Amino acid sequence: MRPEFLTYDAAGGVNELKEALADYLRTARGVRCSPEQILITEGIHQALDLVTRTLCNPGDYAWIEEPGYWGIKNILRINAVNFSAIPVDEQGMIPPDSGETPPKLIFVTPSHQYPLGSVMSLSRRRQLIFRARETRSWIVEDDYDSEFRFSGQPIPSLQGLEEETPVIYIGTFSKTLYPALRLGYVVLPKSLAAPLKKVHNDLYRGGHLLIQAALAEFIREGYYAAHIRKMRQLYSRRRQMLVELISRQLGEHYLGSFSSNAGLHMILQLPAGSDDAVIAQQANAQGLLVRPLSRYYVNEEKRSGLLLGFASIEEHEMAAAFTRLADIIRANTV
Repeated sequence: MRPEFLTYDAAGGVNELKEALADYLRTARGVRCSPEQILITEGIHQALDLVTRTLCNPGDYAWIEEPGYWGIKNILRINAVNFSAIPVDEQGMIPPDSGETPPKLIFVTPSHQYPLGSVMSLSRRRQLIFRARETRSWIVEDDYDSEFRFSGQPIPSLQGLEEETPVIYIGTFSKTLYPALRLGYVVLPKSLAAPLKKVHNDLYRGGHLLIQAALAEFIREGYYAAHIRKMRQLYSRRRQMLVELISRQLGEHYLGSFSSNAGLHMILQLPAGSDDAVIAQQANAQGLLVRPLSRYYVNEEKRSGLLLGFASIEEHEMAAAFTRLADIIRANTV
């Protein structure tokens, strides 16, 4: 064991892990970066907090997706950053007219929009990059589960679309390995790499270097890619089974309209006027962990639906569990 693995980390992560990640991201995600641009974090939340604290002042503006990830909203509120919830459609975030207050940060999930599931189109990606350059904003690309795409070609990253894009790329091992590992990473533009690594060291005093070194070897030896291939097949079967259960027991119109064949969750679309919070509460009381889609919205106009995670439930348990959920839904909808 190397003695430096037992002390505080002042370099933004173990070099071997950053080198392994640079190679992996270049091949798997089309990310353009050197190991020096990578910063290892304790999960996505720390990465989002670091970027917000460093690049925004209290009272600044950010754009988030509507609906969108609750964690981003909380981090922005804690840091006194105002935000506008920008609607998404089947092509991703719809950039508002140029009359809007220019944002410091634009948070997007282009490869698999969270929670609706749409994939940002190429034209929308180029439009967003153009707006970011025009307003001197930074796009924060949260690529939280892009490894799990079950058909077609992988969707390349927004960061790698053009040379020197104004994009901060964030990823995590929570979905591909396990959440308690508490390891994520940020690919920083060259101009931000040194200052954000210094702030990260001052704020968080990184560690877990031995675990990082083990993960680097896991990636370099090819075990990580093999693990992802194996899990992709497993999750694809579970997703297909859930699709069939929804179609058979409730009808195809309950399948989310934006859903792509990817990710570790699906949206079950409820009839207009349904109270998804009440349905979720009743399901949770029976041990069925679902989340109401309406809670992911900021503005008054909301869709009613349920977010269903399927990755951790065995196939032989899925039918019985969904039958109980379908009974709750039918009892609460017209």
